[in-house]
Amino acid sequence: MTYPLDPEYPYTMPTVSVFRDPRPWDQGGMRYGRTTAFTVTFRTETDAASRLLPAPFRLDGDAQVSVSIVQCEDVDWLAGRAYNLIGVDVAAVFDGQVDQDVHGVFCVVMWENMTEPILGGRDHSGVPKVYADIPNLLRHGEACRGSASHFGYPILETAARDLAPLSAARRAELEQAKRDGNWMNLKYFPNATNTGPDVCYACTYPSSGSCPAAWEGAGEIRFFQSSFEKNPTQHVLINLLANLPVLEVCLARIVVWEPFMALDREPRILR
Repeated sequence: MTYPLDPEYPYTMPTVSVFRDPRPWDQGGMRYGRTTAFTVTFRTETDAASRLLPAPFRLDGDAQVSVSIVQCEDVDWLAGRAYNLIGVDVAAVFDGQVDQDVHGVFCVVMWENMTEPILGGRDHSGVPKVYADIPNLLRHGEACRGSASHFGYPILETAARDLAPLSAARRAELEQAKRDGNWMNLKYFPNATNTGPDVCYACTYPSSGSCPAAWEGAGEIRFFQSSFEKNPTQHVLINLLANLPVLEVCLARIVVWEPFMALDREPRILR
């Protein structure tokens, strides 16, 4: 006997199985017991940053790009397992036909080192996730380093020095900014004949968290040039990032979230 497909249930392939709760906001979000996010933000050239944004997004003020390496630990929907990710965000504004002047950041790419978060984020939330090898952050004293690679070739390296702790008031500001901010992406899936999209729209990915500790300092960042031979499926993207001039490193920050709640509210589809 075959099984029927519920037209109102958001399956994850294979549809015969169960992946995770598809509507986590009904339970307050997906709980991550602890995440440690190391972010380096830099200012670059307007034309170079604009090439990372699909219409109808546009740059928000100065061309600022943020690269965040995040260690995710005690993840409830993974039965307590851990994984690492790297997100590249551009400060952007969405100006659609209905939703206009929506300020936030646009996710250009997110690398992750585990299949399950990649599938869930791509299929359900439209986050542009791909695979990379991402080791844990190397933290020593007032310094921190992070990196990513694929097929044995480096993608990026980040570093911070002179990290100093933030006050409780500043950490409260980070919590408010996390909850109120618009983290946006373009959900795009081609049709089976690859003649156009089955799905193409922008959406948000709400989250929140409690911040018991955070630090700021001076930062550095470097992307490595790639090629088809080194990284056949990602080299175009990596080279776009490597060609961004780093005019000024604006910020290096480490933020600890305990807990971090992903999709604690229903995402917003932007039109």
